[in-house]
Amino acid sequence: MKAPKLPSFFKTLRHRQFDFKKRYYDAQKEDLDNRVKSAENSKTTLRFSKDWQQSKRSNDNSTSNKRIILIVIILVLLSFALLKI
Repeated sequence: MKAPKLPSFFKTLRHRQFDFKKRYYDAQKEDLDNRVKSAENSKTTLRFSKDWQQSKRSNDNSTSNKRIILIVIILVLLSFALLKI
């Protein structure tokens, strides 16, 4: 005869787990499934978007650099013109 269980606030019963073992194994099918899963889970879209953002950022940087150089040239020319007078 088992001792009666006392209720507990901290301990919960675990569910029973079912361990199914396959009877048939196809190595080629397993390899194909692994390849399909890796292709589906690949991070090509993430890499593509990251490359896209980097190229956009570099284009923005080059545009702003050109604008700054143009403004500096104009200011230098204006300062020379004002100093000659």
